[in-house]
Amino acid sequence: MSPRPEAVAAANWWAKTLAEPPGHDLGRGAAESSTPANSVSALVRRQRSQADIEAFREALAEEIEQHIAQYSWRSEAPDFGSYMRSIGVDYGPDDVLADAAEKAGFKLKALDLPMKTVMWINPGVVKVAQGHGAPITVIWEAPGA
Repeated sequence: MSPRPEAVAAANWWAKTLAEPPGHDLGRGAAESSTPANSVSALVRRQRSQADIEAFREALAEEIEQHIAQYSWRSEAPDFGSYMRSIGVDYGPDDVLADAAEKAGFKLKALDLPMKTVMWINPGVVKVAQGHGAPITVIWEAPGA
């Protein structure tokens, strides 16, 4: 079974984020901790090859599909069960992200992806808040939604 469009859109966002230097935002007024996190991240972050990024994207779409399939999926009430379908990075990546990276042949480190980021994968819409207290942004919406 191929992953649903929501899983693919979510995996695309994380893969793109992994390919670019992460912008850590540890909270409003937390420049004193966000700036060192960004500096350290730039120093220790390993550049991934395009093949690594693509392998991660594919593995992650499958991992996300397995993750969201475990929980209620109600097209008529897309936010119902949203918390259970969320994935993210607090001070390290959650298991869905880490497992996909391992399947792609590498390990994610704490600073490879933006800390304090959460993504909600709901029927017809994928939303993300990148950084502590960040606004929620729709990164994908089903056509005609």
